[in-house]
Amino acid sequence: MAGIFEKILGNRSFFSIVFCLLFVGCFTPLCYGGEKGDVKWGFSVLLGPNARGHLGFTHSALLPRAGLALHKKWGLEFEGNFSHYFIRGEKDLYLLGINGNLLFKPVQWGKVIPFLIAGAGLAYNNNSGFVWEMGDSHTAGIVQGGGGILYDMGKGLWLRGEYRFHHLSDPFERDHGLNTHSFVLGVTF
Repeated sequence: MAGIFEKILGNRSFFSIVFCLLFVGCFTPLCYGGEKGDVKWGFSVLLGPNARGHLGFTHSALLPRAGLALHKKWGLEFEGNFSHYFIRGEKDLYLLGINGNLLFKPVQWGKVIPFLIAGAGLAYNNNSGFVWEMGDSHTAGIVQGGGGILYDMGKGLWLRGEYRFHHLSDPFERDHGLNTHSFVLGVTF
């Protein structure tokens, strides 16, 4: 058990992630722009193929979400991550975790808002070394980035379509990880 704490406390990248999240959190209640500070709820469905490498797999996920407007053009979201990696020839990989995402909405064209998204998260997975690209621990780090469109359907309901490059790997060990080109469809209310 002491080895796990030494890995976590001795890892500089772990502390840099925690510091960045705390830094953003310090300014969250102070930065409202023209939007109301109401929490927006939503969920999305993600589907994506392997981005590179010899391993053939498909990534699917259900992403429940809670979001908050930081400013007129910036938003902060927290997503649950219930993922399944269907890996051909190996045991399937399941994830349960949380992602923090930052959204940038540069313009609004009537009912359409294009946005850029970047985020990171942590998840528990069922890997015990059988997916060698993920190392041998049950912890997974998630990094993602992409872009999409929000469409106002009226009465506070938004349709959301986006593309994300999604990287998953062990945050405490050096490994190849799994990369996907993911397409996401969801609603926000």
